[in-house]
Amino acid sequence: MVQPPGIFLSLAGVGVLVSALLGWHSLGRLLIVVALLGIYFAATPLGARLLLQPLEDRYPPLLHPLHGDSAPQAIVVLGGGEIVNPDRPVPEMANARTLMRLQAAAALAQQVDLPVVPSGGAPSFGAPSEAATMAALLRDSFHIDNPIWLEGKSYNTAANAKDSAALLRQHDIRRIYLVTSAVHMPRAMAWFRHYGLLPTPVPCDYRMGQATPLSWQSWLPRAIYEEISSEAMHEYAGLLWYRWRTGQF
Repeated sequence: MVQPPGIFLSLAGVGVLVSALLGWHSLGRLLIVVALLGIYFAATPLGARLLLQPLEDRYPPLLHPLHGDSAPQAIVVLGGGEIVNPDRPVPEMANARTLMRLQAAAALAQQVDLPVVPSGGAPSFGAPSEAATMAALLRDSFHIDNPIWLEGKSYNTAANAKDSAALLRQHDIRRIYLVTSAVHMPRAMAWFRHYGLLPTPVPCDYRMGQATPLSWQSWLPRAIYEEISSEAMHEYAGLLWYRWRTGQF
């Protein structure tokens, strides 16, 4: 409910209650109008870009692998979700976000002879972990023969970092490449640093292309931009949660 459109629907609901129960009609109407404008603006290319760009541009793309004594020693790729349908021939399927992350991790693994750590727990009780599905795709679809170390317990970004750090400590590794969606990278970098790792960001899965000059189309609402705005707000909320949990306010 802190993401669009939920946050704006909640605001509109507050406006209705303020007007109906307290008789503050002007304030109630104002809240409803602000909520409607928020829903509209978050659904436009301009609104989505204003929310998304500070997150996706925080870390630049990795153009070339690092070399030398300070180069990373492993590749950690974070799961982005699965589509579980037991009636299908292959019941556990990585979603598009996970596939984009795997594509970036595989491209990097083909350039550096480093172990790959897929990180993600089971989407439902009794199902294989997301990490296991990712490992199978790396082997069978991306033809990666690097060592693969599974981290199959975590259910969120903080746990991805904590459990991956515990696994990598067994191999005396702190320096890593961290592969995840560009919009998710700021929060992932914060948690992995918090748990003592030294991540080099490898952002991928960008939601929008390069900014174009403003035009009338910048103001046309579409559902896809509401989704992008919602995901960006999810990340801002996650960063606030990180600061609260780690006492960095």
